[in-house]
Amino acid sequence: MSTPDPLKEAEATEEALRAQLGELISAKVRAEKEGGRLGDRATVPGASSELAGLSQRYKAQAIRLAGEVEDVRASLRAQEPRTEQLRAGAAGA
Repeated sequence: MSTPDPLKEAEATEEALRAQLGELISAKVRAEKEGGRLGDRATVPGASSELAGLSQRYKAQAIRLAGEVEDVRASLRAQEPRTEQLRAGAAGA
């Protein structure tokens, strides 16, 4: 059985965090846009009264996603120096 390569594991972790960050940012942008769109539609005369509530739900979701984005960014910022340290060690080996 082979020993795990710490550098490969660190790089995989960093890559996964970057992918997760991209997905969260995209989801946040979609939620913000949809919340705004529904909010605009809610102001149109004769619009369904449910639109304002849906708009608020999307806006709340965007706020929650913004928090998740910051958490993942913090994790990525913590991971990057670990990965670089392992790369430097591997280059010096």
